[in-house]
Amino acid sequence: MAENTIETKQQKGTEPEKDQLSEVLWWFSTAIKELIADCTVDRNRYKILGSAMLFTWLYATLAWGYFWSTNSDSPFLFVTLGIFMGGFVLSIDRVLVSSINKKRTNIVAIGLRVIMALCIGAFLAQPIILFIFSSDVDREIPILLDKKLAEKKIEVEQVYQSRKDELLANKKKLEEDLKEKSDLAIEKQNEYLKEIDGTGGSGKFGIAGIAKAKQNGYQIARDASDKAQKDSKNELEKITKELDEINTKVTKSVADFEKTLDGKGFLIKKEALQSLFDKDKTHGLQNQYYLLMVILTLFELIPIISKLFMTSGAYDTKVALREDFETKTATLESEKEFRERERELI
Repeated sequence: MAENTIETKQQKGTEPEKDQLSEVLWWFSTAIKELIADCTVDRNRYKILGSAMLFTWLYATLAWGYFWSTNSDSPFLFVTLGIFMGGFVLSIDRVLVSSINKKRTNIVAIGLRVIMALCIGAFLAQPIILFIFSSDVDREIPILLDKKLAEKKIEVEQVYQSRKDELLANKKKLEEDLKEKSDLAIEKQNEYLKEIDGTGGSGKFGIAGIAKAKQNGYQIARDASDKAQKDSKNELEKITKELDEINTKVTKSVADFEKTLDGKGFLIKKEALQSLFDKDKTHGLQNQYYLLMVILTLFELIPIISKLFMTSGAYDTKVALREDFETKTATLESEKEFRERERELI
């Protein structure tokens, strides 16, 4: 009776698992359901590996979802893109895991898989780190936007600076010429008035002789000043109008640029984080960043590491034997078909 009980327990222990959760986890771990179902030890191993793959997929989906949320206000769009890109990363992970063969170890191939996983992990870590430091980043962004706005204004002004300098030089030259003629007219007027009241060089009172000559000189200087003002008026108006147009263009260009500065882009957040690093003289924030980067990157490596350190079991043996069997079968079928066609030709 006892022997029957032990035998029954052994049979139950080797009885294939058929629950849906196990099959889902086996799918994530890339295990072949028909081969692993009766491998008692490996069933549990590959369920653990499948759990790691499931976690990596969820992590990638969340990371990509947050990444797209920094560039879009539509939940439908960034959730859909997050799920799509998470599925893409899962596909890559499944390819990497399934390509690791415990029976045929290739160090170069494994190294390439690890490098690829590291690259994916390093990229996925960026959005999560920005999310973790979001409060600090959000405080830094307005400062960075003001800096960018000032830089944009300088950049736009430099585009028109040569023309602006030319116009200002012309305006200054015209104004200096007008001032020179106006000062000359005032000087001639003062000389004429001094001659009239007897305080001039001749010492005579009234309009006569030298006073008359100085009156003529004053009129000539005044006419020249009036003519210069009249002639330069239109030119000064044109210069002023063009300068106003340049200032309007600069103001509009800066205003249009300011409308695009919403502080929601992924790159502006990265730049704000880098700005925080530059201001942090203790390097505490940067050290935390690198530590988080390593930890989050390792999340992507969990399935690869798990598969590499997983000991070879019955399932791997079955896979190798099944692969050899199918290869030999395919070879025999090919040879058989070749012989049949050869006979037909004869």
